[in-house]
Amino acid sequence: MASSPPDRLERIAEQVARIKSENARLVERVAESERRFRRISLGVLRLQEEERSRISRDLHDGIGQLLTALKIQLELLEREAESLPAILARVESARELSETALAEVRELSHLLRPQMLDELGLESTLRWLARTFQRRTGIAVEVAFEGEERRGDADVETLVYRIVQEALTNVARHARATTAWVELVRIGPTARLRVSDDGLGPPGVPSRGSGLLGIAERVGVLGGSWRVERRPGGGTRLDVSLPVAEP
Repeated sequence: MASSPPDRLERIAEQVARIKSENARLVERVAESERRFRRISLGVLRLQEEERSRISRDLHDGIGQLLTALKIQLELLEREAESLPAILARVESARELSETALAEVRELSHLLRPQMLDELGLESTLRWLARTFQRRTGIAVEVAFEGEERRGDADVETLVYRIVQEALTNVARHARATTAWVELVRIGPTARLRVSDDGLGPPGVPSRGSGLLGIAERVGVLGGSWRVERRPGGGTRLDVSLPVAEP
């Protein structure tokens, strides 16, 4: 006996309900997988930063101290060799090399993971990074902050530092710029970062394997967004928005 129209409609409604229920379960499974992926990715990033911090301390406290001791010994030897011009010149040269090596080791230690980021906070660290970059490249860097100056989420602070570090590196390599600007605005639950330059080179749009692509992936892990575009009148502008949680 053929089913009546009400019976067919009821069966269709049941099938639609089952499909909706299955879709809801699939959506939840996808969302849970994404949350799990973000937790794992964030854990990996934290491990990377911890390893950078360890290497930084080893450079600063190990090799840095050895070079400092070497520099002191060479200074003492330099005084004793004042009456021997030929030897004095070599000692002076060795002492200058030790000073250069010490300065480079200290700078490398700070670039790997500046201790001041943990001790003094993000703003002081970004000002130091700007001064170091300007001294090394000759490109002027202007840094501006807006909003309440307070310690924020450690993961966000680390990411902001890495973004500025990578963006300034790209400016030095590709932009042919004379000035770069770093602006950080922290208002409410969002931190907005802008790094721009007045360069003539091509825009720093990330390509596969580039440093900015890695930064983009880290921004995504923390639930943020980013974009790179040309500035009116020339240069490149990188805009990043990140959710801010209490530390």
